[in-house]
Order: sequence, then structure tokens, then C-alpha cells
Amino acid sequence: PRFTRTPGAHAAAAAAAAARGAARPEEIRTFPAFDAAWRAFEKRLQSDAFTACGGIGLADVPWPTKLPTVCGIEAADSPKERKQKFRAAVLRWHPDKWAHVLARVKAEEKQQVVEQVQAVTRRILEERKKFS
Repeated sequence: PRFTRTPGAHAAAAAAAAARGAARPEEIRTFPAFDAAWRAFEKRLQSDAFTACGGIGLADVPWPTKLPTVCGIEAADSPKERKQKFRAAVLRWHPDKWAHVLARVKAEEKQQVVEQVQAVTRRILEERKKFS
């Protein structure tokens, strides 16, 4: 088949994520907003909130890909602050650290989530070269 998704499925998934209190991707425009959305995501992970809806979906994860930097680095940051932000980003997005999350991702969206995590990790490495 040419199309693998049903029409409107993305809108339905975004609406379901919004109903669960997840920040919609278009709302995350600053690193502090992303960080708040990430903390809310982690809280939902710990409370098993995703079990009732069949697992974690791609739209449930707050992705930092629309941000200028995925690490939260700013031009005014000192080298020490940059190093701390890189370390925090690597710890958060390293694919090995995602095993517990991937175990709870919906089977039909698992490959997309893995690819997105890898894309974020690549951006972290690119930013490290750029800002080091």
C-alpha cells in the first residue's frame, strides 16, 4: 500500500497527547519549554500513565529538534556551562539510555522513535564539534 497511516491519524495522536498533558511539538520553541516538557514526560513515565493508552507514541515524546540547539547551549555560556549541557544532553539522549523507554513504545512506532533518538544524538555530536 502506498499510505501506511489512516487520514487524520496524526491529528488524532496530537489531540490525544494534548489531552494527556503533553506539550505539542509546535509549542516547544525554547529550551526551558523543552526542559519543562521533558520533566513532565519523565513524570508520566514514572506514573505508568502510558499503560492505559497502549504505550508511548512518537507524539508523546518532547523532541528538541525544532530548537536552535538540542543541548540548550547559548552564546553567553562559559566553557564549563557548555560542557555540563553537553553531558546532560548525552545522558538524556544516548540510545543505550532509552532501553526502558523503548520497551514501552507502541510497536508500530518503535522504529520511528529509534530514528528520532538517533537524529537527536547526531545533532548533539554536531553541536559538540561546533561549540567546542
